[in-house]
Amino acid sequence: MALHLTGLCAEDLAEVVDCLLLGAEHTASRELSARRRHIAHRIGDALDQLPTPDDPASR
Repeated sequence: MALHLTGLCAEDLAEVVDCLLLGAEHTASRELSARRRHIAHRIGDALDQLPTPDDPASR
């Protein structure tokens, strides 16, 4: 639903995940680092659940 509402594609969100993980590595704040990792993993998990174009269920 978020993809539909924002007009982003899965590749765009994958890039966001990469940026969050990179940001988590380069912050001195443990809390901020943990929060960025948590958000990145939740988005990544959601992306993993999206049907792929070759998935018969997506047709």
